[in-house]
Amino acid sequence: MMKVLIVDDEPKLREGLKTIVPWAELGYKVVDTAANGNEALEKHKRYAPDVMLVDIRMPGMDGLQLIEAIRSDDPAIHLLILSGYAEFDYARRAITQRVDGYLLKPVDEDELSGFLIQIKESIEQEQDDKALNQTVGGFNREQAIQSWIDQKTQKPVSRQLAEELGLVWNRYQVVLIHIHDLDEAESEAHRLFKSKLMECFEECFEDEGCAVVFTLHGFMGVLMPTPVLSVSDRETLKVRLDQAADLSGVSITAALGYQVHEISDITKSYEAAKRLLQRRFFYPSGKLLYPESVAFGEETEMKEVPGYHSEPFMERLYYAVDVGNVDVQKKVLRLAALAMIHEHFSEDDMKRAFTELLTGVYNKLIIHHTGLQSRTKEYSDRISAIFCQTTVFDLCHHCAQFLEELMWQTGSGGIDQEMKRMVDMIQRNYSENIKLKTLAEVFNYDRAYLGKMFKNITGENFTTYLDKVRIDKAKGFLKQGMKVYQVAERVGYTNVDYFHSKFKKYVGTSPSNYRKETGL
Repeated sequence: MMKVLIVDDEPKLREGLKTIVPWAELGYKVVDTAANGNEALEKHKRYAPDVMLVDIRMPGMDGLQLIEAIRSDDPAIHLLILSGYAEFDYARRAITQRVDGYLLKPVDEDELSGFLIQIKESIEQEQDDKALNQTVGGFNREQAIQSWIDQKTQKPVSRQLAEELGLVWNRYQVVLIHIHDLDEAESEAHRLFKSKLMECFEECFEDEGCAVVFTLHGFMGVLMPTPVLSVSDRETLKVRLDQAADLSGVSITAALGYQVHEISDITKSYEAAKRLLQRRFFYPSGKLLYPESVAFGEETEMKEVPGYHSEPFMERLYYAVDVGNVDVQKKVLRLAALAMIHEHFSEDDMKRAFTELLTGVYNKLIIHHTGLQSRTKEYSDRISAIFCQTTVFDLCHHCAQFLEELMWQTGSGGIDQEMKRMVDMIQRNYSENIKLKTLAEVFNYDRAYLGKMFKNITGENFTTYLDKVRIDKAKGFLKQGMKVYQVAERVGYTNVDYFHSKFKKYVGTSPSNYRKETGL
């Protein structure tokens, strides 16, 4: 807000001027009023106003004398003369004092507003010119680029400054660089490292005297005068980026923004690259990202991806490990990642979800493979390493490797006859909600074909075989004295009445009678 001081010996006029003009809408604030010249001088020193409205005729020190005194101390002040007299002599003397306007009383609101708008524009131009002079004298190319891009400062691009700094080009494009594992602590060692980092990138990119290396909001950037558009251009740029990274001893992910034609649009190029880096977890590692880069799952029709619920995915992963099917493990992991992305999981959300999946699979496996318990610490560390993965591609690969190792540790990978593996799995997991559809997925078979093959080998269809395994297990639990509802739940039947009917079908008597017949 521009500060205004009103000077007039008439109290009603002073108060009237405070109310008739929409000061705030015009970008002004009335800081105070003064009734005479001496009071005005004192308040000028106190408030340092940008604009003063001065009555030309006041007792004691008149307006012109006040203006002369003010001008000697504040040459930049903007002044408007107020007078009830339209004498040419006064107007002429006011002009010699470089006043911005001459208003007759009673003051016309629109006329005063017009002067204030002109004065505001004039002050803003003066401020810009002052900033420009300071910038040209004190800014280097990096600082100018930072001020033009930074959303917090919103400083307009000055054509004159761009010319002074040699930044008037035909094209502009930003490549933005994320330095992995860069400690943000402002220690002396960190500052020295950042300085060395800048030197390495400047050596690789500023050798031709055009491209400018800069830092902003934790990123390092390069503003380039030659657009990178083709595949070969991107490959060449990637080589230079890798050279700078190797020279610095760091690992990086880099992203390319759009090319723009005006330096005032470089923020658009910067923001495009920034968006890519902010989502770098969803892109392949080791690649130069650019606006057309394909993120994980973007080539997949998302309407075919199910919603994410941990239990079904955990169950399918467990079965895939248990039967030793590596391809299905990878397929389920990818589908889980796609489901999470479809539901807008963040990087941290995905890592927590995958940690839960792998922990659940491991806990299920150690029930039947107690030998895994001796390596719990090692496997816990492997699961925790999920949080060190830098992309979703790396995350899926890490999890697949872990599950494959579990598969070989449990011996699942060494069994060749798939039907035997399937039967063994049913024998171990009869209490789970096993379905032929699930088995078909983990064994990579058509559901109908698998059902026929299963019956040819076992002599029973899948449902009957599973029921018989469960009822056989139930008989053992009943002999141990367990209650009927407990046995039903233990062998995988959530409905006790359904368990009763199945038991009677295969045993010929009810579970209760069976307990009595066995002497319990």
